[in-house]
Amino acid sequence: MALKKIAQTRWNIESERVTLYPYRIYNVLSIGFAVIFTAFIIFFCKTLYPDPSQSVSLMITMFLGLTIIVGILWGVGRTSVVFDSSARVMRKKLFGWLNIRSEKFDDLDNIGVVRNTMGGYNYRAFPKRNKYGKGVVVSANYTKNDDANAIALTQEAFPVIMQFLSTGYIEPTYADTAITDYKFYDTHPPYYAIKRKWIGGLLIGLCLIALALNEFINQSMTHDSDLFHKVLVIGGFLLGGAAFVFSDFTKIVFDTANKTVSRINPLGVGNQTFAFADFINFQITRRTYNFVYSGTDINMYFQVPGSNKQKALVIKSFSSTKKIDQFLQETRHIMALK
Repeated sequence: MALKKIAQTRWNIESERVTLYPYRIYNVLSIGFAVIFTAFIIFFCKTLYPDPSQSVSLMITMFLGLTIIVGILWGVGRTSVVFDSSARVMRKKLFGWLNIRSEKFDDLDNIGVVRNTMGGYNYRAFPKRNKYGKGVVVSANYTKNDDANAIALTQEAFPVIMQFLSTGYIEPTYADTAITDYKFYDTHPPYYAIKRKWIGGLLIGLCLIALALNEFINQSMTHDSDLFHKVLVIGGFLLGGAAFVFSDFTKIVFDTANKTVSRINPLGVGNQTFAFADFINFQITRRTYNFVYSGTDINMYFQVPGSNKQKALVIKSFSSTKKIDQFLQETRHIMALK
Protein backbone atom coordinates (compact mmCIF):
# COMPACT_ATOMS: atom_id res chain seq x y z
CA MET A 1 0.00 0.00 0.00
CA ALA A 2 2.86 2.38 0.80
CA LEU A 3 4.47 1.77 -2.61
CA LYS A 4 1.12 2.39 -4.33
CA LYS A 5 0.86 5.74 -2.58
CA ILE A 6 4.37 6.67 -3.73
CA ALA A 7 3.37 5.89 -7.35
CA GLN A 8 0.24 8.08 -7.28
CA THR A 9 0.03 11.49 -8.89
CA ARG A 10 1.11 14.31 -6.60
CA TRP A 11 0.40 18.00 -7.11
CA ASN A 12 1.19 21.37 -5.57
CA ILE A 13 -1.31 24.21 -5.96
CA GLU A 14 -0.06 27.78 -5.55
CA SER A 15 -1.68 31.12 -6.32
CA GLU A 16 -0.17 31.33 -9.83
CA ARG A 17 1.12 27.84 -10.41
CA VAL A 18 0.04 24.19 -10.36
CA THR A 19 2.78 21.56 -10.44
CA LEU A 20 1.93 17.96 -11.28
CA TYR A 21 4.16 14.92 -10.77
CA PRO A 22 2.79 12.19 -13.09
CA TYR A 23 5.81 9.87 -13.30
CA ARG A 24 6.21 8.81 -9.69
CA ILE A 25 5.93 5.14 -10.67
CA TYR A 26 9.63 5.49 -11.50
CA ASN A 27 10.29 6.19 -7.81
CA VAL A 28 8.76 2.81 -7.02
CA LEU A 29 10.79 1.20 -9.81
CA SER A 30 13.98 2.74 -8.47
CA ILE A 31 13.31 1.32 -4.99
CA GLY A 32 12.52 -2.13 -6.38
CA PHE A 33 15.52 -2.00 -8.69
CA ALA A 34 17.80 -1.02 -5.80
CA VAL A 35 16.57 -3.80 -3.49
CA ILE A 36 16.64 -6.58 -6.10
CA PHE A 37 20.02 -5.74 -7.58
CA THR A 38 21.64 -5.06 -4.22
CA ALA A 39 20.75 -8.60 -3.21
CA PHE A 40 21.95 -9.89 -6.59
CA ILE A 41 25.29 -8.06 -6.34
CA ILE A 42 25.97 -9.36 -2.84
CA PHE A 43 24.99 -12.91 -3.82
CA PHE A 44 27.02 -12.77 -7.05
CA CYS A 45 30.16 -11.37 -5.43
CA LYS A 46 30.00 -13.72 -2.43
CA THR A 47 29.49 -16.71 -4.73
CA LEU A 48 32.21 -15.75 -7.19
CA TYR A 49 34.72 -14.52 -4.59
CA PRO A 50 34.21 -16.12 -1.17
CA ASP A 51 37.16 -14.10 0.11
CA PRO A 52 35.81 -10.59 0.92
CA SER A 53 39.12 -8.94 0.04
CA GLN A 54 38.83 -10.21 -3.52
CA SER A 55 35.22 -9.15 -4.05
CA VAL A 56 35.43 -5.59 -2.71
CA SER A 57 36.65 -4.01 -5.96
CA LEU A 58 34.01 -5.70 -8.10
CA MET A 59 31.29 -4.96 -5.56
CA ILE A 60 32.20 -1.26 -5.46
CA THR A 61 32.11 -1.04 -9.27
CA MET A 62 28.74 -2.78 -9.50
CA PHE A 63 27.24 -0.68 -6.70
CA LEU A 64 28.47 2.47 -8.44
CA GLY A 65 26.67 1.44 -11.63
CA LEU A 66 23.56 0.54 -9.63
CA THR A 67 23.62 3.94 -7.91
CA ILE A 68 23.70 5.74 -11.26
CA ILE A 69 20.78 3.71 -12.66
CA VAL A 70 18.71 4.12 -9.50
CA GLY A 71 19.48 7.84 -9.45
CA ILE A 72 18.28 8.26 -13.03
CA LEU A 73 15.06 6.35 -12.32
CA TRP A 74 14.43 8.43 -9.20
CA GLY A 75 15.12 11.61 -11.19
CA VAL A 76 12.62 10.61 -13.89
CA GLY A 77 10.10 10.10 -11.10
CA ARG A 78 10.65 13.75 -10.16
CA THR A 79 9.68 14.92 -13.67
CA SER A 80 6.99 17.58 -13.38
CA VAL A 81 4.43 19.39 -15.52
CA VAL A 82 4.05 23.01 -14.43
CA PHE A 83 1.12 25.25 -15.35
CA ASP A 84 2.39 28.79 -14.76
CA SER A 85 -0.43 31.35 -14.96
CA SER A 86 1.90 34.36 -14.61
CA ALA A 87 3.76 33.39 -17.81
CA ARG A 88 0.70 31.59 -19.28
CA VAL A 89 2.90 28.63 -20.17
CA MET A 90 2.85 24.90 -19.47
CA ARG A 91 6.31 23.43 -19.01
CA LYS A 92 7.41 19.82 -18.76
CA LYS A 93 10.57 19.54 -16.67
CA LEU A 94 12.70 16.40 -16.75
CA PHE A 95 14.06 15.56 -13.27
CA GLY A 96 11.98 18.50 -12.02
CA TRP A 97 14.31 21.20 -13.39
CA LEU A 98 15.34 20.54 -17.04
CA ASN A 99 12.77 22.16 -19.34
CA ILE A 100 12.10 19.76 -22.25
CA ARG A 101 8.76 21.10 -23.53
CA SER A 102 6.79 24.33 -23.37
CA GLU A 103 3.28 25.13 -24.54
CA LYS A 104 1.55 28.50 -24.33
CA PHE A 105 -1.84 28.39 -22.65
CA ASP A 106 -3.43 29.86 -25.79
CA ASP A 107 -2.11 26.85 -27.74
CA LEU A 108 -3.62 24.26 -25.37
CA ASP A 109 -7.04 22.76 -26.07
CA ASN A 110 -7.97 20.74 -22.99
CA ILE A 111 -7.07 18.00 -20.54
CA GLY A 112 -8.58 14.67 -21.49
CA VAL A 113 -8.46 10.93 -20.86
CA VAL A 114 -6.39 8.42 -22.82
CA ARG A 115 -7.35 4.79 -22.34
CA ASN A 116 -4.88 1.97 -22.72
CA THR A 117 -5.89 -1.09 -24.73
CA MET A 118 -4.99 -3.15 -21.63
CA GLY A 119 -7.70 -1.36 -19.61
CA GLY A 120 -5.93 1.46 -17.78
CA TYR A 121 -6.10 5.19 -18.40
CA ASN A 122 -4.36 8.47 -17.61
CA TYR A 123 -4.90 12.18 -18.17
CA ARG A 124 -3.07 14.27 -20.76
CA ALA A 125 -2.95 17.89 -21.93
CA PHE A 126 -3.59 18.33 -25.64
CA PRO A 127 -2.37 21.18 -27.86
CA LYS A 128 -4.84 22.62 -30.35
CA ARG A 129 -2.62 21.75 -33.31
CA ASN A 130 -3.02 18.05 -32.46
CA LYS A 131 -5.83 17.86 -29.94
CA TYR A 132 -6.59 14.20 -30.65
CA GLY A 133 -2.96 13.05 -30.57
CA LYS A 134 -0.82 11.58 -27.80
CA GLY A 135 -0.70 14.78 -25.72
CA VAL A 136 1.42 15.50 -22.65
CA VAL A 137 1.00 13.09 -19.72
CA VAL A 138 -0.17 14.93 -16.59
CA SER A 139 -1.19 12.03 -14.33
CA ALA A 140 -0.15 8.56 -13.29
CA ASN A 141 -1.85 5.54 -14.84
CA TYR A 142 -5.05 4.33 -13.17
CA THR A 143 -6.92 1.04 -13.43
CA LYS A 144 -10.21 1.93 -11.69
CA ASN A 145 -12.67 4.68 -12.62
CA ASP A 146 -13.29 5.35 -8.91
CA ASP A 147 -9.60 5.61 -7.98
CA ALA A 148 -9.42 8.06 -5.06
CA ASN A 149 -6.26 9.73 -6.35
CA ALA A 150 -7.79 10.25 -9.81
CA ILE A 151 -10.97 11.70 -8.31
CA ALA A 152 -9.02 14.06 -6.06
CA LEU A 153 -6.88 15.16 -9.02
CA THR A 154 -9.93 16.03 -11.13
CA GLN A 155 -11.62 17.83 -8.24
CA GLU A 156 -8.65 19.76 -6.84
CA ALA A 157 -5.95 20.39 -9.45
CA PHE A 158 -7.73 20.30 -12.80
CA PRO A 159 -10.34 23.01 -12.01
CA VAL A 160 -7.52 25.40 -11.07
CA ILE A 161 -5.63 24.55 -14.26
CA MET A 162 -8.74 25.04 -16.41
CA GLN A 163 -9.27 28.38 -14.72
CA PHE A 164 -5.70 29.33 -15.65
CA LEU A 165 -6.31 28.29 -19.27
CA SER A 166 -9.58 30.21 -19.60
CA THR A 167 -8.38 33.45 -17.99
CA GLY A 168 -7.35 35.97 -20.62
CA TYR A 169 -8.34 33.71 -23.51
CA ILE A 170 -10.63 35.09 -26.19
CA GLU A 171 -12.54 32.47 -28.16
CA PRO A 172 -11.92 33.06 -31.89
CA THR A 173 -14.87 33.39 -34.24
CA TYR A 174 -15.20 31.30 -37.36
CA ALA A 175 -17.32 31.75 -40.42
CA ASP A 176 -20.06 29.12 -40.72
CA THR A 177 -19.25 27.65 -44.12
CA ALA A 178 -21.43 25.03 -45.78
CA ILE A 179 -19.82 21.72 -46.70
CA THR A 180 -20.16 20.87 -50.37
CA ASP A 181 -17.35 18.34 -50.78
CA TYR A 182 -17.28 15.37 -48.39
CA LYS A 183 -13.87 13.76 -47.91
CA PHE A 184 -14.97 10.99 -45.55
CA TYR A 185 -18.39 10.08 -46.96
CA ASP A 186 -19.77 8.50 -50.11
CA THR A 187 -22.78 10.70 -50.80
CA HIS A 188 -25.97 9.39 -52.39
CA PRO A 189 -28.59 11.61 -50.76
CA PRO A 190 -30.39 10.88 -48.54
CA TYR A 191 -27.74 8.23 -47.78
CA TYR A 192 -24.23 9.07 -46.58
CA ALA A 193 -21.88 6.11 -46.05
CA ILE A 194 -18.52 6.47 -44.32
CA LYS A 195 -15.72 5.65 -46.74
CA ARG A 196 -13.65 2.61 -45.86
CA LYS A 197 -10.22 1.44 -46.98
CA TRP A 198 -11.35 -2.08 -47.74
CA ILE A 199 -8.68 -3.36 -50.16
CA GLY A 200 -6.01 -4.02 -47.50
CA GLY A 201 -8.40 -5.84 -45.18
CA LEU A 202 -9.84 -7.88 -48.05
CA LEU A 203 -6.38 -8.98 -49.21
CA ILE A 204 -5.37 -9.98 -45.68
CA GLY A 205 -8.63 -11.89 -45.23
CA LEU A 206 -8.28 -13.74 -48.52
CA CYS A 207 -4.65 -14.61 -47.74
CA LEU A 208 -5.64 -16.08 -44.37
CA ILE A 209 -8.46 -18.09 -45.96
CA ALA A 210 -6.04 -19.32 -48.63
CA LEU A 211 -3.61 -20.40 -45.90
CA ALA A 212 -6.43 -22.28 -44.16
CA LEU A 213 -7.35 -24.11 -47.39
CA ASN A 214 -3.72 -24.88 -48.16
CA GLU A 215 -3.21 -26.26 -44.67
CA PHE A 216 -6.37 -28.35 -44.94
CA ILE A 217 -5.18 -29.89 -48.24
CA ASN A 218 -1.40 -30.08 -47.82
CA GLN A 219 -0.93 -29.87 -44.02
CA SER A 220 2.36 -28.01 -44.53
CA MET A 221 2.66 -26.81 -40.93
CA THR A 222 0.69 -29.47 -39.05
CA HIS A 223 1.67 -32.74 -40.76
CA ASP A 224 3.20 -34.01 -37.50
CA SER A 225 0.48 -32.59 -35.22
CA ASP A 226 -2.52 -34.28 -33.70
CA LEU A 227 -6.11 -33.60 -34.84
CA PHE A 228 -6.76 -30.97 -32.14
CA HIS A 229 -3.81 -28.79 -33.20
CA LYS A 230 -4.66 -29.20 -36.88
CA VAL A 231 -8.20 -27.98 -36.24
CA LEU A 232 -6.84 -25.13 -34.09
CA VAL A 233 -4.46 -23.87 -36.80
CA ILE A 234 -6.86 -24.27 -39.73
CA GLY A 235 -9.77 -22.82 -37.74
CA GLY A 236 -7.66 -19.88 -36.60
CA PHE A 237 -6.66 -18.96 -40.16
CA LEU A 238 -10.21 -19.43 -41.41
CA LEU A 239 -11.89 -17.41 -38.68
CA GLY A 240 -9.27 -14.64 -38.89
CA GLY A 241 -9.70 -14.38 -42.65
CA ALA A 242 -13.48 -14.40 -42.38
CA ALA A 243 -13.33 -11.63 -39.77
CA PHE A 244 -11.26 -9.38 -42.06
CA VAL A 245 -13.54 -10.02 -45.05
CA PHE A 246 -16.67 -9.59 -42.93
CA SER A 247 -15.46 -6.25 -41.53
CA ASP A 248 -14.84 -4.92 -45.06
CA PHE A 249 -18.50 -5.31 -45.93
CA THR A 250 -19.74 -3.62 -42.75
CA LYS A 251 -20.90 -0.07 -43.39
CA ILE A 252 -21.94 2.94 -41.32
CA VAL A 253 -24.76 4.71 -43.16
CA PHE A 254 -26.52 7.98 -42.26
CA ASP A 255 -30.07 8.25 -43.62
CA THR A 256 -31.09 11.91 -43.57
CA ALA A 257 -34.61 11.16 -44.79
CA ASN A 258 -35.46 8.86 -41.87
CA LYS A 259 -32.91 10.60 -39.60
CA THR A 260 -31.12 7.41 -38.58
CA VAL A 261 -27.59 6.09 -38.50
CA SER A 262 -27.07 2.36 -39.06
CA ARG A 263 -24.32 -0.21 -38.84
CA ILE A 264 -25.13 -2.79 -41.52
CA ASN A 265 -23.56 -5.78 -43.23
CA PRO A 266 -24.86 -8.24 -45.84
CA LEU A 267 -25.27 -11.08 -43.31
CA GLY A 268 -27.23 -8.93 -40.88
CA VAL A 269 -24.99 -9.94 -37.97
CA GLY A 270 -24.63 -7.17 -35.42
CA ASN A 271 -26.72 -4.67 -37.38
CA GLN A 272 -27.73 -1.61 -35.38
CA THR A 273 -29.90 1.42 -36.09
CA PHE A 274 -30.16 4.58 -34.00
CA ALA A 275 -32.30 7.68 -34.39
CA PHE A 276 -30.72 11.12 -34.69
CA ALA A 277 -33.12 12.24 -31.96
CA ASP A 278 -31.52 9.82 -29.47
CA PHE A 279 -27.99 11.07 -30.16
CA ILE A 280 -26.19 12.29 -27.00
CA ASN A 281 -22.66 13.17 -27.99
CA PHE A 282 -19.44 12.12 -29.66
CA GLN A 283 -16.72 10.49 -27.63
CA ILE A 284 -13.09 10.69 -28.71
CA THR A 285 -11.19 7.69 -27.36
CA ARG A 286 -7.42 7.82 -27.70
CA ARG A 287 -5.91 4.33 -27.56
CA THR A 288 -2.45 3.37 -26.37
CA TYR A 289 -0.70 -0.01 -26.35
CA ASN A 290 2.10 -0.39 -23.82
CA PHE A 291 1.95 3.42 -23.40
CA VAL A 292 2.50 3.99 -27.15
CA TYR A 293 -0.24 5.84 -29.05
CA SER A 294 -2.06 3.35 -31.29
CA GLY A 295 -4.96 5.35 -32.70
CA THR A 296 -8.15 7.26 -32.00
CA ASP A 297 -11.73 5.95 -32.13
CA ILE A 298 -14.73 8.16 -32.81
CA ASN A 299 -17.77 6.87 -30.92
CA MET A 300 -21.34 8.09 -31.02
CA TYR A 301 -23.44 7.66 -27.88
CA PHE A 302 -27.21 7.18 -28.07
CA GLN A 303 -29.91 7.02 -25.45
CA VAL A 304 -31.80 3.73 -25.48
CA PRO A 305 -35.52 4.69 -25.75
CA GLY A 306 -37.54 3.87 -22.64
CA SER A 307 -34.52 3.27 -20.39
CA ASN A 308 -31.63 5.00 -18.67
CA LYS A 309 -29.08 3.03 -20.67
CA GLN A 310 -26.80 4.33 -23.38
CA LYS A 311 -25.24 2.51 -26.33
CA ALA A 312 -22.06 3.35 -28.18
CA LEU A 313 -21.48 3.04 -31.91
CA VAL A 314 -17.88 3.12 -33.17
CA ILE A 315 -18.10 4.93 -36.49
CA LYS A 316 -14.47 5.66 -37.43
CA SER A 317 -10.92 4.91 -36.32
CA PHE A 318 -7.93 7.06 -37.13
CA SER A 319 -4.25 6.22 -36.98
CA SER A 320 -3.43 9.91 -37.55
CA THR A 321 -5.21 12.72 -35.74
CA LYS A 322 -4.85 15.51 -38.29
CA LYS A 323 -8.20 14.96 -40.05
CA ILE A 324 -10.48 14.21 -37.10
CA ASP A 325 -11.86 17.76 -36.94
CA GLN A 326 -12.83 17.59 -40.63
CA PHE A 327 -14.56 14.24 -40.10
CA LEU A 328 -16.54 15.53 -37.11
CA GLN A 329 -17.51 18.66 -39.00
CA GLU A 330 -18.84 16.60 -41.91
CA THR A 331 -20.75 14.27 -39.58
CA ARG A 332 -22.35 17.17 -37.73
CA HIS A 333 -23.32 18.77 -41.03
CA ILE A 334 -25.01 15.56 -42.22
CA MET A 335 -26.97 15.29 -38.94
CA ALA A 336 -27.76 19.02 -38.98
CA LEU A 337 -26.16 19.48 -35.57
CA LYS A 338 -25.11 22.90 -34.37
